[in-house]
Amino acid sequence: MAIRFYLEIGGKRYILPVNPGSVKMAIPSNNQSAEVVKLGEITQLAKNGLKSLSFSSFFAVDKKFGYVNQDATFLEPKKYVELIESAMNNLKPIRFIVTDTNINMLVSIDSFDWSINDATNDYDYSITLKEYKEYGAKFVKNVDKPKPKPKPAPRPATTQAITVGCKVRVNGRLHRDSYGSAPGQTEVNAERLVSIIVSNPKGGQNYPYHVTTLNGGWRGWVTKGSVTRI
Repeated sequence: MAIRFYLEIGGKRYILPVNPGSVKMAIPSNNQSAEVVKLGEITQLAKNGLKSLSFSSFFAVDKKFGYVNQDATFLEPKKYVELIESAMNNLKPIRFIVTDTNINMLVSIDSFDWSINDATNDYDYSITLKEYKEYGAKFVKNVDKPKPKPKPAPRPATTQAITVGCKVRVNGRLHRDSYGSAPGQTEVNAERLVSIIVSNPKGGQNYPYHVTTLNGGWRGWVTKGSVTRI
């Protein structure tokens, strides 16, 4: 069976009426050269570029001649020209197939040149096709990030000294004496008055502040860390 050349355009296959005399395939290399100290020039290997192929032939006016493939999709030469130019204008790849070879490629039409032969009215043409690799473009939507909420300003540190008679806020457990015996209730954000302060606590007197209610009612002894002056 003779070799057939196919152009698949818009989902339809067309057998070229006249086989080209040859097809030139080019496989570019993306290798790069670099200079390395003490080694000189070296080659950095990279993946090959896109293949391209080119050939020339003609669209015959008459299909009665022996060089015309009788199984070909026979169109008027100008119809073939319009078909190929339309494929270029549609900005879509086509498929090129050569039977009995491993050429079956999705390609773009890089160039297409044609002319009318005065003697026969055939359309001479040359075409260059380049390998096309499908890819999917991802569209990323920019989303404005919400502005972070401002952090609350830190509460100013209490620098006022705790003195007898001052008003304080208590958060801690009450005890019977300054040594921490008989632990009792736990005060939570309770407003109290300092009634006694052990100014020079001895060993074990870890609860130097005695607090009362605002009316003077007895409450108990607490640690220094349990009171904050109001």
